[in-house]
Amino acid sequence: MSKVGRNEPCPCGSGKKFKRCCSERVETQERLERQRAEHDRLAAERERLEAARELAEARLAEARAAAAEFEEKDRLSAEVLRLIAAEQFDEAEGTAHQLEARFPGDTAGVERLAQVYEAKGQPQAATDEYRRGVAMMDALGDGHFCDCCRARMVKAVWRLDPDGPALVLGRDPQ
Repeated sequence: MSKVGRNEPCPCGSGKKFKRCCSERVETQERLERQRAEHDRLAAERERLEAARELAEARLAEARAAAAEFEEKDRLSAEVLRLIAAEQFDEAEGTAHQLEARFPGDTAGVERLAQVYEAKGQPQAATDEYRRGVAMMDALGDGHFCDCCRARMVKAVWRLDPDGPALVLGRDPQ
């Protein structure tokens, strides 16, 4: 339907000019339609923003959980090193086992356990743990652990068991 000019006859058939008859009702109706459309657009935008906020909150909660987990791993790892330095080897070994049990897919517990065995004067047990750590890293493949961590454990095996089966160093960033 084409728009009626204000000075044209009203389409309702009254014979009056549109501006003196139905223009206010039509303009009000058009304004209401624009407001409804804007309301619908704003409601859709609000839903989109609420969904984005919920997603952001979920990601933040995941990040906080990951940070707390990292802090716990770091705390246990530091505790093992502190106990080794204090020559409390049995407690250090227990904490290293706890670290390994709490984070089974991570080599931090394995490496700390190897360091405990090394400090206790058990080179074969330490070598076995270092080898296990290297094997875990190799099974996961590149990108899961930094090259320097793997290289540190390979070098420890070489130092503790120079005549044993050789491990390939791979990339050594140091």
